Amino acid sequence: MRKKCLVLFGGKSVEHDISIITALQAVKNLPKEFEPVLVYMDKNGIWWVGDNLSDIEIYKNFRKYAKNLKQVTMLLGERVLLCKKKNKFVHYCDIGVVLNCCHGRIGEDGCVSGIFNACDVAFSSSGVLSSAICMDKVVMKDILKANEIPTPEYVYFNRCTYDRAKVKLKFPVIVKPANLGSSIGISVCHNETEFADAVELAFSFDTKVLVEKLVENLREYNCACFAHHGDCILSHVAEVTNKGEIFSFEDKYISQSGRSREADKTLTKKIQTITQQVYRLFDCSGVVRVDFLYDEGAKTLYVNEINTIPGSLAFYLFKDLKFTEILSAILAQCEDDLEEGLALTTTFDSDALEFYEQAVDGLKK
Repeated sequence: MRKKCLVLFGGKSVEHDISIITALQAVKNLPKEFEPVLVYMDKNGIWWVGDNLSDIEIYKNFRKYAKNLKQVTMLLGERVLLCKKKNKFVHYCDIGVVLNCCHGRIGEDGCVSGIFNACDVAFSSSGVLSSAICMDKVVMKDILKANEIPTPEYVYFNRCTYDRAKVKLKFPVIVKPANLGSSIGISVCHNETEFADAVELAFSFDTKVLVEKLVENLREYNCACFAHHGDCILSHVAEVTNKGEIFSFEDKYISQSGRSREADKTLTKKIQTITQQVYRLFDCSGVVRVDFLYDEGAKTLYVNEINTIPGSLAFYLFKDLKFTEILSAILAQCEDDLEEGLALTTTFDSDALEFYEQAVDGLKK
């Protein structure tokens, strides 16, 4: 009997649509030993199963075109999926493993990782802490800086500290929401007017804003990695080309003008070394893509972002592996990780309750 693989995608995230694409690509390449159970998280955060969730056309108007919809949820403490029936939740299926294909908030920031942990379910992405610190670019950069891994010079603020914050970086700068991906809400600023507009745009997506010094003579590179039996499996290094000052959402997912090519051998080795270092430092799991910025004039390489659930699970970077092989490896690894966790001691017999009861009885007398 095949194991049920819950494929979670969608979500309350600006990267919602990209998550759908990632999930549908993954389902087509799922290893044969797993039976996919597609679970769509809508833009309100509600989880659904249905008969035709693998049809991309239905997401143009989900509630109209999806067939035989059932609202589902997980039962904390148990490896089961429940569906809503006549205002009650009943058993829908047991869960073997979870392939997390969500991008951005709720799915990638550690929220659903906590749910899976609470249910003792094996899941393919990074854990709560790793997901959260990689999602928050400010915390991520603080950790990189503390470990002497180069990242562009930066400052940050929230709405309360914005008026008092002194942004000492010289123009041009990049303004970003601290917790967002896919280049959404990001602006390049060359003067104070552009900066003020960019900050307001970033605040419309997040409560914390990051400002970075723009890397001159920019070239961008991507490298992905996943763990398997104690080893880090590294992808090829791809240079990403685009026409603008930054790699935009349109460049990534819509435009046909952006192309990628491999980096030279020396830079590839350096990027792969740092990618592995970052993967282990942030205690990542599953497939992670690290994005790099390279100042060709200064010959300086920077870590830009860590994507714990990259678009398409970055299968295209692993040119020596099939997507099915990648999925097989990360799902097997997450099952091993779960078994290791379940073997830990989580209970401790003590006399605390007895002492407390005696103390309460003493106060009553």
